[in-house]
Amino acid sequence: MFHPSDPIGILDSGIGGFSVVRQVQRTLPGEELVYFGDGAHIPYGNHPEDKIVAMARYMFRFMEDHHVKALLVACNTISCVIGQCEGEVSCPTFNAVQVGAEAAARLSVDKIGVISTVFTHNSRCYPEGILARSPKKLVVLSCGCPDLARLVEHNLGDPAGMAEVEADLRLEMDGIVREGIQCCVLGCTHYPLVADSIRRLYPGLPLIDPAEEMARALKEYLEGERLLASDDRLGGLTIYTTGDVKEYALRARQVGLERIGSVSFYPPMTL
Repeated sequence: MFHPSDPIGILDSGIGGFSVVRQVQRTLPGEELVYFGDGAHIPYGNHPEDKIVAMARYMFRFMEDHHVKALLVACNTISCVIGQCEGEVSCPTFNAVQVGAEAAARLSVDKIGVISTVFTHNSRCYPEGILARSPKKLVVLSCGCPDLARLVEHNLGDPAGMAEVEADLRLEMDGIVREGIQCCVLGCTHYPLVADSIRRLYPGLPLIDPAEEMARALKEYLEGERLLASDDRLGGLTIYTTGDVKEYALRARQVGLERIGSVSFYPPMTL
């Protein structure tokens, strides 16, 4: 049984899920949030499937121990294997691929681009999810980016590092942009953190941010189940990471996260 005062859990392979936290704080400012970023094992998209599933289950159990009333699986790579994590948490889960595919399928376009990690690309989760939900025939062009998530993770806010991020964006995106895509799904939660760079490189290209869709879906669920936190106070944010605590604290401030109570280390799963 859940209570409105219970926290909401958000998990990701690294700092990318901060893009989801940012949207949830804007949409549901009264909610308490618990964040888990598995920085020790980033990028998830370069791991084999069995390791991704094991790491996901490790984080799911962490969230179950914290009695979250809803879990947002920000990591697109984990979203592709979420069916193998059933039973690890008792609360409802919302995943990035599901809401991102639904948002893309609603658009009045004929050609959609997707940029993601290599694992997400190879799984075909986005193309299959979009095509299954679309009422019309679409072309979906997917691009797997082996280095982009890592570059964003470690270079956000550093002008010299961001030049490397933008060079990698051009390397990965030029091909699908030349194919005439009419929008692009940001199929990794790290990518919305550099959305301004993408817009500067490809002006006029609409971007679909699953983080926004997840926040909206969460709000609808909480309202329907009468689980919204009281609006008489602002909710806080507790961050756990298997990575560098100081770096996570810095990145959280850089992306504009609010009401950060603590940033703590949590032991990583041994692979």
